[in-house]
Amino acid sequence: MADQASGVAGEVSALGEVPKPATLAECHQVIDTLSGQLAALQQTVVVLSERLALNSRNSSKPPSSDGPGGGNRAQRRASARKRGAQKGHPGAWRELLPASEVDSVQRCTPPAQCECGGTVVVRGAPQRHQVFDLPPVIKPVVDEYKLYAGVCAGCGQVHSAVLPPGVPRGQIGARALALVGMLGTRFQMPQMKIRDLLAQLMGIDFSVGAISAAHGKVAQALAEPVGQAIASLGQAAVVHMDETHYGREGGSGHWVWAAVQQRLALYSVLPSRARYVVHNLIGERPAAIVVSDRYAAYGYIDAQRRQVCWAHLLRDFNRIAQRAGQAGRIGARLLGLGYLMFRWRERGKTGAEPFEPLVRRMRRALERGAGQTQCPRTAATCDNLLKLWPALWTFLRDEAVPPTNNSAEQALRAIVLKRKISGPTRSRRGDEFIARGFSAAETCRRQGRDLLDYLHKTVIAWIDGTTAPTLTPQPAPSG
Repeated sequence: MADQASGVAGEVSALGEVPKPATLAECHQVIDTLSGQLAALQQTVVVLSERLALNSRNSSKPPSSDGPGGGNRAQRRASARKRGAQKGHPGAWRELLPASEVDSVQRCTPPAQCECGGTVVVRGAPQRHQVFDLPPVIKPVVDEYKLYAGVCAGCGQVHSAVLPPGVPRGQIGARALALVGMLGTRFQMPQMKIRDLLAQLMGIDFSVGAISAAHGKVAQALAEPVGQAIASLGQAAVVHMDETHYGREGGSGHWVWAAVQQRLALYSVLPSRARYVVHNLIGERPAAIVVSDRYAAYGYIDAQRRQVCWAHLLRDFNRIAQRAGQAGRIGARLLGLGYLMFRWRERGKTGAEPFEPLVRRMRRALERGAGQTQCPRTAATCDNLLKLWPALWTFLRDEAVPPTNNSAEQALRAIVLKRKISGPTRSRRGDEFIARGFSAAETCRRQGRDLLDYLHKTVIAWIDGTTAPTLTPQPAPSG
């Protein structure tokens, strides 16, 4: 739509000034010219007015861009219940540790004498109360390695000692590297705060440059398992894909891409939004059904192997419904049918047969939108959806496919928050850490794995040159 608006504006500016007429024929010519200019300006006003009205409910803009008049999440809550636990909630509490795992036990007794002067006799078993605290100083473990060298008495060849397995050449150990990687991903901390945390709580005083280099080492360690996981995407049953602008210091445009399965989430940060990125992630002929929006980069995928996100379609229909005339009426019809589809699914309807009436009505509404001539933008949107018609209803043919791309959009939120907290990246090394680090963090979360333990084992494997633990979901054991 931005291209259309700029094109219309360019056409209007290209008309220039209209010469003053001298004859009746020239007057008619001027009237025709001014009429054309007026029509072009009116079209420009319509397009630009629609752009001003875009928000998170009729476009892909985030809710944070709606401004103070858009209402917050609390005001849009569907439930009238109060927040927090409800009546009858069973509650949850921490179980006491067994006595063998307690570091110290202190006996707390009542006073020996009552206020009346009598002796207080202790009776019954004590009430156990446990307090979890931190030591005054979390002292790091510092190991020193003396590397000797020797000379062969026979041939004079020099032999040098090597570090033990799992010991890096740098000063930051494997477990500390894993911690720095986890703080920068799951906990979304910027490098300066990671430096301050290590210095204040653990007495490890490294520079910001050392923390940045540590992130680069974690990214190198994750290169092999993340690459193997990406290679498995094309053979998955269902893959959700989405992309969002990430930025780069200096103003150059970067994009973060997400490819998500139920137990795997992979990211890529590249200075491009082109189709080759999709090829790199899922291949040119993916076996998976791809759930995405209508972005043209996914256009090479057969519509029978796609599912277009209905949450995006509702926003498109809402934007059409806000237009005047016949286009607005068609948009309202499409929006109502979209809401009806979600309502039927909430009531448990599945499969193609129960949805046949709605599918027919949706097709007729799109054909009317594509056939009308009052609003070219509405006609273009409806025509595009008719070309993608099979991709609108894949979820009816395969129950494993959801109608929305919420999984990929939710997976991108963590990186978006990281960008808002830490700012954009500054180098390719930073891009690789963000992409591979968040791939490991989100995948471990989905698989129920300990991220710190996984990063520690992966870093040790990278130091030793051995095979890193895999991120690819493993099939459940038979039997």
